[in-house]
Amino acid sequence: MTPTNPSEDVYIPEQLFGTKRRLKVIVVGAGVSGLNFFKLAEERGEELDIVCFEKNNDIGGTWLENRYPGCACDVPSVVYQYPWRPAPWSHYWSQALEIWDYLKTVERENHFVEKYVKLRHEVLSMSWTDEAGRWEVEVQDLERGSRWVESGHVVINATGVLNKWKWPNINGLQSFKGVLLHSAAWDPKVDLRGKRVAVIGAGSSAVQIIPSIYDSVEKIYTWVRSKIWITSTFSQQFVRSDGANYAYSPEQQQIFSNEDEYLAYRKMVEEPFNKRFGFILNGTKEQKAALQFCHDYMTTNLQSRPDIRDKIVPTDFSVGCRRPTPGYGYLQSLCGPKTTTYTQELITITENGFLDPDDNEHAVDVIICATGFDTTFKPRTPLLVNGVDMGKLWTTRETVPSYLSVGLAGVPNYFISGGAYFPVAHGSFFPLIHKFCEYTLQILEKMQLENIKSVRPNLQRTDQFLSHADTFLKRTVWTDPCTSWFKGGKKDGKPALWPGSRLHFLKLLEAPRMEDYDIEYWVPENPFAFLGNGMHIAEIENRGDLTWYLGNPAHDVDKTRIAQLMSPDEKLTNGTSVA
Repeated sequence: MTPTNPSEDVYIPEQLFGTKRRLKVIVVGAGVSGLNFFKLAEERGEELDIVCFEKNNDIGGTWLENRYPGCACDVPSVVYQYPWRPAPWSHYWSQALEIWDYLKTVERENHFVEKYVKLRHEVLSMSWTDEAGRWEVEVQDLERGSRWVESGHVVINATGVLNKWKWPNINGLQSFKGVLLHSAAWDPKVDLRGKRVAVIGAGSSAVQIIPSIYDSVEKIYTWVRSKIWITSTFSQQFVRSDGANYAYSPEQQQIFSNEDEYLAYRKMVEEPFNKRFGFILNGTKEQKAALQFCHDYMTTNLQSRPDIRDKIVPTDFSVGCRRPTPGYGYLQSLCGPKTTTYTQELITITENGFLDPDDNEHAVDVIICATGFDTTFKPRTPLLVNGVDMGKLWTTRETVPSYLSVGLAGVPNYFISGGAYFPVAHGSFFPLIHKFCEYTLQILEKMQLENIKSVRPNLQRTDQFLSHADTFLKRTVWTDPCTSWFKGGKKDGKPALWPGSRLHFLKLLEAPRMEDYDIEYWVPENPFAFLGNGMHIAEIENRGDLTWYLGNPAHDVDKTRIAQLMSPDEKLTNGTSVA
């Protein structure tokens, strides 16, 4: 007999409590974040249909695109990997190609492209409507040129922080008739040997490029127009005394094959990153020690060029105002006889080279623009909610209305890996991305179980978070007057960084604060419709332990023996039976 709904007041679906509604999830980007989400979704998620659009011809994101000379991770290799897939590494700091090989190995082992990823597919726009409760994502196949709209319940923006590179705004740049390169779009066919090279920029890419090409080129011209802290190394226990990278010896690599010893080593390397937040805080002894250490390091390595030293060693901002990058060999290269270093701004590029501050032309064969990325965190494609372009709505804001870096106020079912206020200033991204994926999957499961149509960060709560963050950040060196991508490339910009340490962030994201979200249900008149017909799915499908609330025996027991012994029909040891 089919049960009937006795209530005439609200709709109650004939379903079991615990039923998971199927969700279509659209992932944008198959880099570090995308791969991590696929893995955790397989291990912890259910009833999820996943499709990923990746604009490049392979996975890997930043580590596929950035192949410039010297491109490497700025944190030790063994902590720059997924916690669920440790790998043996060749060097203490890994080069870009080895990191990409690692990501590709992870992809191949799990068949992620085959299962989820559409390569050479670019997202052009995203549009949400409350009525449908779905995202309509316009996609272009870059191979065939065709366009279509993919529909899904949830969008995960996994495009990352450093992905949209930009040319510098310099007069005459595109008129240059030699080889013009950007560090994030490197042409591997270019041979720099014996060439005259101009390197524009003084960020982490330039710091790696210049010492890497110094020995092979004829001449280097470079511009350091903003003062910078060039640091030695972090996690000092395991680095060489001179700060140089090194290959792991065969004896050291044996550690990688012992799971427990490798984990112990990884924890020893990672721990210092979680102890050094103090040097970010103004006036602390850690900050003063970092300042003295870096000042001594720079002045020692620039002692032969006091003209450069006096122009680039900071005097008005502290270490950490920009993300610290180990700079082995960079300062020495600036002082080398092959290098001409300008501390003024580059104004004009010509067909053959550039004009120096005295308007003298210098011919070069190659110009390398190590000028970074668009880090405004504004949507890169139209992002519409009920017909309103949110990017245009936010044009008057210095930063987007970021909720805990994982979402945007008023934007439903939209999760961001590495959004504004993400803790990108120091340490490895991998643990942070992993926690973001866990956090997102918790919300998706709640949506599935409770028949939730949409969740969106509340605007008032988001503004309250931003007020807290911006107030706290005034205590840190990140608000010092340096030019950094944390602040959108502005010296006096507002840093869009997490208001606390990495551990602070990881702890907060252990469980979603659903009280910060506006929630809409598929049955709006009955938010408890998910309770269904009064029975739990475990009762019907015999799933798991039906007496979980009693706990479990501390040791293994023979349930068959217990059942036989305790049966009322069993003869007792005195020969009598229980009636």
